[in-house]
Amino acid sequence: MIILQALLASLLVACVSFVGALLFGNARLLERLERYIAPVAVGVFLSLVLFEILPETLSAAPTYGGIAVALGFIGFYVLANILHTRYHSVGGREACSKKGTGMLVLIGDAIHNVADGVILGGAFLVDPTIGMLTAVGLALHEVPQEIVEFGVLMRAGYSRMQAVLYNFLSASSIFIGTMLVLVLAAYGEGYMWILTGIAAGNLLYLAASDLLPRIHGELPEYGSVWRSAWWITLGFAVMTVTLVWTHAQFGHGHSHDNEHEHEHEREHAELHKEHQSDEHDAYEESQEKHDMHHDDDHDAHDDHHHEE
Repeated sequence: MIILQALLASLLVACVSFVGALLFGNARLLERLERYIAPVAVGVFLSLVLFEILPETLSAAPTYGGIAVALGFIGFYVLANILHTRYHSVGGREACSKKGTGMLVLIGDAIHNVADGVILGGAFLVDPTIGMLTAVGLALHEVPQEIVEFGVLMRAGYSRMQAVLYNFLSASSIFIGTMLVLVLAAYGEGYMWILTGIAAGNLLYLAASDLLPRIHGELPEYGSVWRSAWWITLGFAVMTVTLVWTHAQFGHGHSHDNEHEHEHEREHAELHKEHQSDEHDAYEESQEKHDMHHDDDHDAHDDHHHEE
């Protein structure tokens, strides 16, 4: 069931690639959306990390969970810089007219979407509801990027239909990352905290080192620092309230269900041990009675032999 939900969430994020075809060319609408989407996505990611994924990771591994989060943050930083240098800045703006550069952009975006799949899969390991909410956050984060990349493909000489198809295929690589995490978790349940920790570090990087500097560097387009802070706070508050409500309505997810399951197994094992202990005591008591009866028979036989 969780695999199906994760695949549906991945499909949701991948379908954001179609937004580029819908909004490309409408600069005024794009500017208005960008002004709200990026700050809200920052608040959504911060809430998911601070109230859900990070606590789950540290609860499962209090000593080493922080290391997994740091690795996720640093790893995403390195990956983002490699992609930016290798694929998104090849040849400058003039090179965007070449199909080769457009293909490099697609390859870079595909690798980036695999990483997004790791984030999404890690969120589903915490809770399916958290996974769906993370998918919403990732979709918001992808909207401006997909529009820009669609424009790059159009300027590179691809037809509108080709740009839509190739952009969707590139976005579909999110399925690889999601399934990779879920498969690894299936064979190493005791180490799921590593995957959730990496996902937490990735989301922290997206919020604090990718989206936030972009907002800060283009404040005139976002209104002011106070307006951006307001939309960040709104995204954070809405997501936090949503998390609290979903926990109250549907419980805390399969991670805690696993704890209850393990507790039930422990209780069953204890009852089985007690049952075995009772059987052992009954057997020893039976043996004692048998020995006593045997001794009485032996004494009676000796008395009878003595009388003779």
